[in-house]
Amino acid sequence: MSKVVFRNYDLKAIKNLLKEIGQERYEGALKDADIIQKPLSMKGFYIEYECKTGNISLYHRYPSGISLFIIDALGYWAIPHHGWEMLRVK
Repeated sequence: MSKVVFRNYDLKAIKNLLKEIGQERYEGALKDADIIQKPLSMKGFYIEYECKTGNISLYHRYPSGISLFIIDALGYWAIPHHGWEMLRVK
C-alpha cells in the first residue's frame, strides 16, 4: 500500500536548514543513523513531509539510489513554504 508524502528539493532552503541544525547536531545525526559515507555534495538532499504522521525529515539520496534518513526537521524555522511536490511512495 502506498502513502502520500510531500518532498522539497530546494537546495537553498536545505542549506538554510542545515545551517540552523548546525554541524555538531548534523554529524551526531549521521553517527546515530550509522552513515559512514557522508554526503559529499548538496545534490541528493531533500526534505520530506509525511501526511499520516506529520513528520518532517531530512534525507539524502546517494547516486546508487539509496535514500537514507538523516534527521527530523520538525521544529526548525528554516522549513521551506514553497516548492513542495506530492508523491506516492511505497
